[in-house]
Amino acid sequence: MASSSTRPASVRGLYTPPTEEWVFLPPSSPVPSHSTSPTPMHLPTPFSTMPDDDDLASLNTGLYGPLQLFAAEYFTTAIGMPFEVGKTLLQVEYRPRKRFAPVEDDLPDGRDWGAEDDELSNPEEADVYFSDRVTAPAAPLEPLETNLEPDASGYFPDLHPSYLLKDDPDISRGNGVWGMIRRIRYTPSEGLPGLWKGQLVTTLHSMLSNILQPQVHTFLLLLAPSHLAHAADIPLTAFPSPGIPLALGLASHLLTHFVLSPLEIIRTRLIVMPSTGPGSSSSVQLFRRMVDEEGGFSTMYFHPNLLIPTLLEHTIRPLLTLSIPLLLERQFGISPELNPITYSLCDLSLGLASLIVILPIETVRRRMQLQSRSKPGINLGVIKPTLRSRSIVKLRERDYVGVVEAIWRIITEETGVRRKRVMTERDEGGVFAGIRQLYRGFGMAATAHLTVFGLGLVSQSLGGGLDGGWKEI
Repeated sequence: MASSSTRPASVRGLYTPPTEEWVFLPPSSPVPSHSTSPTPMHLPTPFSTMPDDDDLASLNTGLYGPLQLFAAEYFTTAIGMPFEVGKTLLQVEYRPRKRFAPVEDDLPDGRDWGAEDDELSNPEEADVYFSDRVTAPAAPLEPLETNLEPDASGYFPDLHPSYLLKDDPDISRGNGVWGMIRRIRYTPSEGLPGLWKGQLVTTLHSMLSNILQPQVHTFLLLLAPSHLAHAADIPLTAFPSPGIPLALGLASHLLTHFVLSPLEIIRTRLIVMPSTGPGSSSSVQLFRRMVDEEGGFSTMYFHPNLLIPTLLEHTIRPLLTLSIPLLLERQFGISPELNPITYSLCDLSLGLASLIVILPIETVRRRMQLQSRSKPGINLGVIKPTLRSRSIVKLRERDYVGVVEAIWRIITEETGVRRKRVMTERDEGGVFAGIRQLYRGFGMAATAHLTVFGLGLVSQSLGGGLDGGWKEI
């Protein structure tokens, strides 16, 4: 009882009203101002002088947007550029069968010393052989017979220049893209920097295609019927009749890459040319040479050996890419929401099957991009060198006439079997060995598809897709 008498009768006297009260007034009445305590330094003020998010985004887009986009595209391209360089060199390299090989390629160093044909059966024949050599008079020296013509300075061309990639099985350890990368790495004139040749042009081409293609697609949609004017972001599977949207998507990809096709020519030639030496050129020099010596812009765009492969590649590639979702959902009834694992596996299978059509066209196109359209001759006292004299891999001496003829020549003339001194046609492989040359780089492309498939599964599992995506297992 004594303790209860010491407590106050009520706690209302201990209440202290806050400095600011809630005021609810209609919008027409002004809100009375109250003196508020200053906001702490570590908290943002409600009326800060900093620009809001929209203004900051517009500021970054206007000043730093293109630069950030180019930097992101540059570093993204740098990751895959060594594989692209190896794949390009692998596709354009000419590996002929023995009956189609040049004379200087039949022997390792271009000369026949006759050592393999000089076989002695017993030591007595060896003594007679060397005694005859000592007593016989010296034969007069005869000049070496050759069909090579000297250049303007009087020098014969080097049959085995130092800038050619080393074709040593101990270095390459295979005929694939990894083998080509190792050959570039261990060639003194190329080395590691040779794996990133043409990266600036590749980055520029990729960035421009990513910017122009959506703009061209939006413009084409404006010319289409009214219900497609605002359908740029709608997937093709959402349309009841996807024929017209699919055609407009193909047209946008084709027009964009057709306009940017000279950049692809420059990139291919930069990759094949030596990195250093008199045969090397910059992208600007290559572009000027194409304009001045190869017929200008009309040849770059409308020459049959450039126009037809460009139209084929940039029509078939997006057609297969855009048609796979339609085929899976409309024809097979596989939904990515209900059956994500099955959908991903079918998408992977169809993506690998599309390489059977794309890779031969890509191989032929890159070989035709290396063919010079200028006539060899003397211009103002300077001999125009051909591109083949400056390639780090061996190219075919004669130009291809067209796409069909190039495919036929690759199948009948080339093989992936390494050359030996004694080989039969059976050792070089039959028709199947020639068909395989149209699919150089298939392993790397298949690995890229498998990597995308694996990353998709990981993203589904990390994104909460375990309850839906993995129920099929």
